[in-house]
Amino acid sequence: MKKIISILLAVMLVVSVATVSFSAVDYHPTDSYTVTNDTPTCEEAIMACNGGQLGPVQHIYFQLPLPVPGDETNTTWTNKFNSTELGLDYCQVCIYWWGGIGSKWPDGTGVTWVGYKTKLIDKENRIYEATVPADGGTPLIIWNNGVNGGMDPTKEIFPYARQLADANIEGAYEGDYDTLPEGTPNEDNMDNCIQIINYDPDMAQENPLTHFWNYGSDWYVYYGDGCYGEYPTTSPNYHGKYASCVNPEHNHPKPGDVNNDKTVDMIDVLCIQYYLAGRELPEGMEIDKVTADVDGDGHISIIDATRIQRYLAKLCNIDGTTPYKAEA
Repeated sequence: MKKIISILLAVMLVVSVATVSFSAVDYHPTDSYTVTNDTPTCEEAIMACNGGQLGPVQHIYFQLPLPVPGDETNTTWTNKFNSTELGLDYCQVCIYWWGGIGSKWPDGTGVTWVGYKTKLIDKENRIYEATVPADGGTPLIIWNNGVNGGMDPTKEIFPYARQLADANIEGAYEGDYDTLPEGTPNEDNMDNCIQIINYDPDMAQENPLTHFWNYGSDWYVYYGDGCYGEYPTTSPNYHGKYASCVNPEHNHPKPGDVNNDKTVDMIDVLCIQYYLAGRELPEGMEIDKVTADVDGDGHISIIDATRIQRYLAKLCNIDGTTPYKAEA
């Protein structure tokens, strides 16, 4: 796994927090050392620096880690300085990027930390979306928790800043990340991919100024609903977003959930029947070839459809065993 971490960039980043003003939008740094209501969103920043035009962009995602009780390894990102009305499981996640549109304002000044606000698009799964330029000039991005701890260890806020190590998003899909072994939604950027924290110490880098650990990350294709995996939807190894999901917080769908809607019902029987008849599935439906093989014999057949029907009639369990036992 290739690490894209730069101590020099980290040093420059911390130093840059001091006195840069956002002249292109109504934003002024304050002494709060946290993201404020005036902090621009990604879209606002890009348009301010691109003549009012959004231009070509890519959408990348981030899953905010759950708080760890008694955390002493700075894996918990939420704290009293950045918690929102949504509770301690959430905060205003921000992003900073080196190079490309938005990395400097029209007057030539650099961007101050914490960068720009991102969107919470999935509360249940704590998924945030960032819109960043897709112009080929945005090589490195850094997600952070909206807290600028500064460089004074005597300040109360100092130990609460969190950020990931620099990550490459320019042509990195092919070869840079082991979690993306084949294919690409876009070979020039990481559009529609999600960055997941990796706590492997070999991927972490100690910040030379704060002595905190900036953890590394893995990239996956984002399928939606908190699901992400190693294969793009165009890959023959993709078997539906739930079956292909590697998010450890998710339970994979059980056999019989053919259309991956998290329920086993007659629609799943219909999907198998359409598939076996060679008919096109109704709009909005898709068949998961893994969960459709209900009996696990390596083939999708009418026996699988019959198994589901017997299960729904409470004549057997989904694995075929009898007598039927209602699920807890």
